Amino acid sequence: MFKIQYRNPQGRMVTAQSFDRDEIQRLADKARREMAETHELRVREVAVDEASGDFIWADCTADFTR
Repeated sequence: MFKIQYRNPQGRMVTAQSFDRDEIQRLADKARREMAETHELRVREVAVDEASGDFIWADCTADFTR
């Protein structure tokens, strides 16, 4: 599961969740294209914390901005 957040051209924060990595990549590309300097893009993925076994949101923005 991925969660993406970014600021749209109207200045509003957009949030979406999906299991589809391609859909998240499409949204990340759209955010960077529409708001090159101020998109505030953040992508997170559900991961398991090894110490506690809890599910956490791990930042993976760099994976979608290359």
